[in-house]
Amino acid sequence: MTTPNDQPTPNNESVRVSRGRSVVLHLSLVLFAVALLVRAGKVQLVEGEYWAARGNNQRNVLDTLPAPRGRIVDDNGVPLAVSREQVKLIISPNQLRAPTEKRNDRDTLINELTRLGVPRAVVRRAADTTRKYVAINKLFLPSEVKSLLNVRGVTAERTMQRIPSGPDGLQGLVGRVNAQGEGATGLELSLDSLLTGTVGELRTLRDARGRLWSSPQGSEVRARPGHTVKLTINRQYQELIERELLLAMQRTGASGGDLVVVNPNDGAILGMAGARDGRIANNARALTEAYEPGSVLKPMFVARLIEQGRTTASSMINTEGGVWRLDGRPFEDTHKEDALSVFDVIRWSSNIGTVKLVTGLMSRDETYELLRDYGFGTMSGLPYPSETPGILRQPAEWTSLSAASLSMGYEIAVTPVQLAMAYAALANGGELLEPALIREVRAPDSTLVFRHERRVVRRVASEQSAAQVREMLKAVVDSGTGRAAGLTVFEVGGKTGTARQSSSIGTGEKTYDATFAGMFPMSDPQLVVVARMINPQGEIFGGLVAGPMVRGVLLGALSARSSSIDRRVLQRVAQEIALPADSLSGNARSGDASASRRVVNIAGASAGDVDSLHTMPIEPAPRDVEPTPGRVIVALPYAAEEAPAPVREMRTIPSVRGLSTREAARTLFAAGFDVQLQRGVPGRTRPEAGRSARQGTIVVLETTRQ
Repeated sequence: MTTPNDQPTPNNESVRVSRGRSVVLHLSLVLFAVALLVRAGKVQLVEGEYWAARGNNQRNVLDTLPAPRGRIVDDNGVPLAVSREQVKLIISPNQLRAPTEKRNDRDTLINELTRLGVPRAVVRRAADTTRKYVAINKLFLPSEVKSLLNVRGVTAERTMQRIPSGPDGLQGLVGRVNAQGEGATGLELSLDSLLTGTVGELRTLRDARGRLWSSPQGSEVRARPGHTVKLTINRQYQELIERELLLAMQRTGASGGDLVVVNPNDGAILGMAGARDGRIANNARALTEAYEPGSVLKPMFVARLIEQGRTTASSMINTEGGVWRLDGRPFEDTHKEDALSVFDVIRWSSNIGTVKLVTGLMSRDETYELLRDYGFGTMSGLPYPSETPGILRQPAEWTSLSAASLSMGYEIAVTPVQLAMAYAALANGGELLEPALIREVRAPDSTLVFRHERRVVRRVASEQSAAQVREMLKAVVDSGTGRAAGLTVFEVGGKTGTARQSSSIGTGEKTYDATFAGMFPMSDPQLVVVARMINPQGEIFGGLVAGPMVRGVLLGALSARSSSIDRRVLQRVAQEIALPADSLSGNARSGDASASRRVVNIAGASAGDVDSLHTMPIEPAPRDVEPTPGRVIVALPYAAEEAPAPVREMRTIPSVRGLSTREAARTLFAAGFDVQLQRGVPGRTRPEAGRSARQGTIVVLETTRQ
C-alpha cells in the first residue's frame, strides 16, 4: 500500500534541461569569443603601431646627447669660454637590487657617493630603499660616475657646463649662459644662434633587470658643437689695461674709470675695461655708459675747419687774455694768453679759441653734422646687447649757447668706444671705421664662415687736415697739457679733456671726468688708447690723471710678446735718445765714447731692454701758465728765475715677489718709482717692499739676469 506522498520514481527517464538557460549560456560564450576577436583585431590592426611603439619605448632607451656650445677665443686662440659635459645623478633607491654574495649595489652606491664628496645626509637618503627618488644636486664629469651608472636604479642627466676664463672685465664682455645653456648676457646672448650646437641622440636596449645594452638596432646621432668665435680682443692687452686701470684708480682716488685700446687701421678693439667702486665691472661699461667728454672733441672741429679752408694751423685767434663772455656766459682758459694760433688752441686746449672758431665759422647744422659724422649719437654696430648710442640732440632743441658747449665737449654724451673710433679716424688719415669685436667665425669642421675686414663707414676728414691735427696732438704731449703721456723713445700724441659732471652742477659738489685720448706712434699710428677717470681726487686734469694711464698701457703693449703692433714700424720711427753708457742691460759699456744710442731693433729687443728704455723719469704736465714760444715780448736785459724743484710725494714700495722681471719693473714704475736692475734674489727690492720713498726714487730690483 502506498501513501499519498510517495511518488513513483522513473528509473530510465533523462533529466529535462531548461532550454532558455541553455540559449543564454551559449550566447554568452559566443559573445565573449566575438569580443575577444574584436579586441584582438583592434589591438593588432587598429592599435598595432601604438602598442608596438609602447613596447619599444620600454625596451629601447633614447638618451639625448647635449651639444657643446661653440668656443669663444681671443685673437691668439686662447680659450675664453668653453663647454664641458657634466652629469647630474638621479637615484631610485627602491630599485636597488637585493644584496648577493657577489654583489651589493647598496654598499657600492654608498662608497662611490662618499668618494665623490656627496654630503653624508644625502648619501643616507640615496641608500634608503624605502625612498623612490633622490637627486644629487652636484655636477660630475662622466668619467667620475662611470662605475655608478652600472648600478640599477642610478641614472644620469647629461648637461653642458659653460666654463669662462680670462680677466674679470673680459668675462663680463663675453657674458654668461642661463641654466638651460642659452646665452643670457654679453656676447653669449648676441651670438647665441652661432654658438648653439645641434643636440644628438643615443639609442640603447634595456633588459628585464633594467640593464642597458648596446645593440645593432640602436643608433647614435652625434651632437654637433656650435661655431667657434674668435674675438679681436687680445687677452694680454686686456690683462694689461685692467691692471693699469686699477693702479690708476689707486693713484688718483677715482671712483671709477674706463679704458679702450683700438687698432686704428682696421677698427679692431684689442681690449676694453671699466671699473667702478674699486673693482673691474662685470659688463662693458665702455659701450653701455656715455658721458660728457670735455675738450677731447676740439681737434675734430679744427680738422673740419682746416679741410674746408676756413682756417689754418697758423691763423691767430684773439683769446682775450684767458677770460671772455659770450651772451653773458663766462669762458675761461687755464693757460691765459692774449692771442693763440689755431695750432696752440689745441696744444693748450683753449676754450675761448675753440668757441670762437666753432660759433664764428660753423652753422648749427654744420656743427651737428660734424658730430654725427664722427659717429656720436648713433650705435656703433658692435654685437653687444644694451649698447647705448649716447646723446646728441637735434639742432632744433639747442639753445643759443649749445654750439659753444658742444665745441668744448658739453651737452653731448659719448661712450669711450665712440671716442676711440673718432680718434682712430684722425690717426688713419680721416676714415671712420666700423668697430669690430669679432675677428672670425668658423664652423665645427673649421670652415671659415666670417672674417672681419676693414670697413669704412665714411670719410670724416681729408688726409691733409688729419695730418695737421696729428701734429697738434703730438705737440700736446711734447710740450702741452699731455706731457705725462709721453714716451722716451717714441712720439705719442693725444688730447686731454676735463669735464665737470652735469650731476654735480648746482649741488655745490664739484666732480669731474678726466679723459685722455692718445695715439702711438705718431708718424704711423698703430694703437689708439682712450682713458677716462671718474671723479679723481686732488688732481682733476685729464693730462695729469688719465695721461699716465695711457703711458702705462703703451709701455705694456711694447713689452707684450703677442702684441699686434708692427715692430717694423717701431724700428723705423724710434727716436735718438741720450742714455747713460750702462743703461741698456750690458749692451753698452761705461768706457764707450758715445752715450747716445738709436734704438733700431725694437722688434728683437729683450724685455729688459724695452723696460730700461721706458722707465726713464718723465716731467709732469705743466700746471702753471706757460707763454707760447715765438709770441712773447721780453724786455731786455732779462734774467730767468730758477724754477723751484717739484715736491715729490711719499709712496709705498709695492711687493713684486712672484712676478716676472718685466712685470715687476712695470709695477714699480706704475707706483711712481724708477727701476734699476741688479743681479740677486728674484723679486727682492732695495729699499724693501712696504717702506715709503719719494716719488721718482730709484728702486733696485734684483733679478737672475746678468
